[in-house]
Amino acid sequence: MNTRFATLTSRFAVAIALSMALFACGGGGGGGGGSFLPEPGDDDVTWFLTLALLDASGNTTSTVTSTSPATLQVKVNRTRASGTPIPDAVVSASSTLGVFAPDTGTALTNSEGVATLQLQADGTLGAGTITVSADAPAGTVTATITFQVVPAPLRLGYFQDGSFFANEIGIEPASELVANGSAQLLVAIVDEDGLRVDSEESIAISSECLVTGKAELDPPSPITTSTGQINVTYTSVGCSGEDSLTASLQGGSGQALGVVSIATPAARSLGFVSATPETIVLKGTGGGPGRQESSTVVFRVIDSNNNPLGGVRVNFALTTDIGGLQLSPSSGVSNADGEASVIVFSGNIPTPVRVIASIEVDGQTLSTVSDVLVVSTGLPDQNSISLSVEGGFVVEQGFTVDGVEKTLTVRMADKFNNPVPDGTAATFTTEYGTIDPSCSTGVSNGQRLTGTPQTGSCSVLWTSGQPRTPGFEAADRIVRIDDPETYGSCPSHNGRPNGVNGGFPCPDDLGPVRGGRSTVLVYAVGEEPFIDRNGNGIMDQDERALFTNLTEAFIDHNEDGRFNPVTDCEDDPDSLACISGFEETFIDFNNDRRFNFNDVNAFTNEGAAVYNGLLCPLEGDGVWCSRQLVNVRDQTVLTLSADPAWSMILVNNRTRGIATRANETDVFTVYVSDIFNNRPPAGSTISVDAIGECTVEIPTGEVTVPVSGAPGAFGFLLQTGGDGGDGSINITLNPAGDSGPFTRTFACSSSPPVDECDFSPRPPECDP
Repeated sequence: MNTRFATLTSRFAVAIALSMALFACGGGGGGGGGSFLPEPGDDDVTWFLTLALLDASGNTTSTVTSTSPATLQVKVNRTRASGTPIPDAVVSASSTLGVFAPDTGTALTNSEGVATLQLQADGTLGAGTITVSADAPAGTVTATITFQVVPAPLRLGYFQDGSFFANEIGIEPASELVANGSAQLLVAIVDEDGLRVDSEESIAISSECLVTGKAELDPPSPITTSTGQINVTYTSVGCSGEDSLTASLQGGSGQALGVVSIATPAARSLGFVSATPETIVLKGTGGGPGRQESSTVVFRVIDSNNNPLGGVRVNFALTTDIGGLQLSPSSGVSNADGEASVIVFSGNIPTPVRVIASIEVDGQTLSTVSDVLVVSTGLPDQNSISLSVEGGFVVEQGFTVDGVEKTLTVRMADKFNNPVPDGTAATFTTEYGTIDPSCSTGVSNGQRLTGTPQTGSCSVLWTSGQPRTPGFEAADRIVRIDDPETYGSCPSHNGRPNGVNGGFPCPDDLGPVRGGRSTVLVYAVGEEPFIDRNGNGIMDQDERALFTNLTEAFIDHNEDGRFNPVTDCEDDPDSLACISGFEETFIDFNNDRRFNFNDVNAFTNEGAAVYNGLLCPLEGDGVWCSRQLVNVRDQTVLTLSADPAWSMILVNNRTRGIATRANETDVFTVYVSDIFNNRPPAGSTISVDAIGECTVEIPTGEVTVPVSGAPGAFGFLLQTGGDGGDGSINITLNPAGDSGPFTRTFACSSSPPVDECDFSPRPPECDP
């Protein structure tokens, strides 16, 4: 805070300046001094202004915000600071920033010679100067004081019923907690306009019990949020009495306070035991394994000796009744085990909910809350189903050996990406080999898993065996890397089989009919996905176009995303798409014996398709959406390795030609595949060894084949060097699995670069 001596203007100014010294008090910290004048006819009496800015607590300040105005205090004395106050003097104030209240900027001194005005921010930030003047009989006296307007700090508090309670922590329940009970702490972060902030902020919550380990927070402090709101579970682990909580905004000045009252261990207490199941489905959609519309929630009453206490009435309430959530009964009496239970019934809107249980002890209400229950559809939706393969997509010797197994796992979640309930069934079918027909989530070896988290997943075994090739015309159209009739051309090199020069692995997809690739389909009853624009958990009429329409599920043999028997074979039965997809089958969900694209309104058989799923509200069913379900699905492709029928080629990257020897001036790519152009199994290794005067510059070590389900050969770079002499390199594939190694030897030379006669097939002029 800076202060300056005032200026004075009067007819006595020059004379006074020559005859008297001017004094001012103050300095930093919100205080400022002013000038003084002798009264006419009395050269020994002076007038003096003292300025100060005060905050709401009466402390000096130099800062004003939109939420924290400052009080300007002006003292008028006949001497410097301790002289006689001047009452009823009119002081006038003006400022380069902010506004005064009253807006005239004038005030009258009281009997102590003090006048006050309130300085408020006007939306402009920066530093400003206040100028105060008083009209003394001898002339005008002025004084100045500086300040700054800064952004209002973020505030903490909580919202309830649309109102914001500043500097307070929301606590639910507000009544005294039972010993070792839990409460929800609610803290919101708002800006100067009272709106939740969307910047990333962290809030630290502390108390004596938290510091001493007698209470815990979940999640632990500090808690980071970018939504302007945190919900934290406070649990007593030995704390009793009143625990004063302080929530502090890290990196800011915002604070909120609250007090949690906890029953002493000597009193009776109430604890949450279980909720079975923890997820329930929407009202009217239950039935079948894991699809319950109600949950039984159990609490236990214990006495001061920590023993179960029967005969105590326990009252129950829900934290929300949105969508028609209900519980029954509203109260119950604990049994000999101290347990009292209540049943929660789902409504028609997805939501989390807790049960609040309370008992009356010695005129006091003791409460606790259950764990979170989730009300959801319980059905998988299309964008939340996935099929994975353990250990990679290539089945070692799957084309040549029976009984080779692969584990496949399906994972399913509902619209809100909550795992589907245990007992949800998924059905499988495979193009080649055999596969377990189905599995149910939460079930292993036919036994329901208990005491384990709900994962929404289950697994099946795929086993190699017949069939391994397609039937009909497709059997004669399988692409082989040694067959000029089916091979076509490879975009990555110019090699092509001629029937005598062996196979030519290609890193690109050579197209259908692909050999040794088995499509596996998994499907389950579920819902189509949609975008919930307003976040109310249901498909509204305004969202009718924001969904992904699904055809009936089908197994896609030729991997083109089309059900070829309908999309291609009816119009062009001789097309490759029809030939390669001729044996595709579909899952007839509605049993009408025909493949449905579901691209029209099922109710009117005309117009656009509608969303299918249980999140279609009752009033929308048959109007803008449908509560009929569909098959959600996913597919993956297993590669049946034709090991040991491996082929390996060397391609010059400069010419794209097939080389028979390497040289140190060019970079080459080695491609390796089986007879159907499929890569080796994941985890296979390839080593390159130099013989003679040849050296290997790239690769610098052993090459490992990564996991991939894409069609095409595996390739890696090769570059050689040496002293100018000749030699050779041995490239050895060690396939993952039980088959033995495969080695091919290439010549190498330091110079000159290869010519056309070093490529295969050799031009006729190379062999006159």
